[in-house]
Formats: sequence, C-alpha cells, structure tokens
Amino acid sequence: MKIKIVTYLFLFLFPITILSCSTQSEYCNDRFEYCLDYPAVFEKFGSSKAEDGQIFYIDGGKIELLVWGSVNGQNRTLQQEKEYISQKRKVEYQTINDKFFVISGFENGKVYYLRTEKTPTGFRSFEIRYPKEEKEKYDKFVEKINFQEDKK
Repeated sequence: MKIKIVTYLFLFLFPITILSCSTQSEYCNDRFEYCLDYPAVFEKFGSSKAEDGQIFYIDGGKIELLVWGSVNGQNRTLQQEKEYISQKRKVEYQTINDKFFVISGFENGKVYYLRTEKTPTGFRSFEIRYPKEEKEKYDKFVEKINFQEDKK
C-alpha cells in the first residue's frame, strides 16, 4: 500500500515540478528600472527597505535567488565592479564582456552564480545559490534566469 502511495505521489508531483521549472515569472523593480525573468517555482520572500531588489526561495531556502540594483556612485567600470565583488569570494569561474560579468564558485556548501550587468546609472545583479551536492540538478535554473532587454 505504501509503495502505491509513494508511486502515485511521484507520478503526480514530478510533472508539476518539471512544469513549474519551465514556467517563467517576472519581477520588475521600478526604482532601478529592470525586470528579471525567473522560474515560477521560486517564491518571493521579501524585498529590502531600500527597494533595490527581492529575495526568492525554493524549499524554505534550500535554493536562494537574490536580485538587486545599485547606483554606481564611484563610477566603476564593469571590470572594477567584478574585482570589488570578487575580492572576498572564492571564484572558480569568471567571464566578462562589455555588457556583463559572471562569477561562480562555492561558499558554505553551496554553489553560487552571480551575474552583474552595467546600466546607464549603475548595475543590476542576480545571484542564485543552491546545494553543492545537487549541482547538476539545479544548474538548469541558471539558464532560466535573465534580465529582460531594455525597452527604451
């Protein structure tokens, strides 16, 4: 009897999980004028008092997605911003071009993937963190998180 219940639950819940990974949601931030597309399976946790971004979770924080905007008050280049953000992190992978940079690595038993894009007034960034031991399972989420192109 227990095997039947587990089998039915698996057959019912597995397609829902796959479907929610393929369905996208949108988060927009008026203060910093950006929108982010992300898998609908993420739940909003809360935004900062400064209204610069939002935190999203899956499974009560097992997977975290943070998104934020910032003013470039020090007039940093993208390279300088990458160096600043990377200075206290163990970076395993990095890339940079004229529009964005990515750094990725491991912290506190989790994989992190951080992407920052330059905007006319500052930067917009997102970071996703998930358990290192489930890296292959959750790497697919990274491909589904993107800032929307500017509509100006």
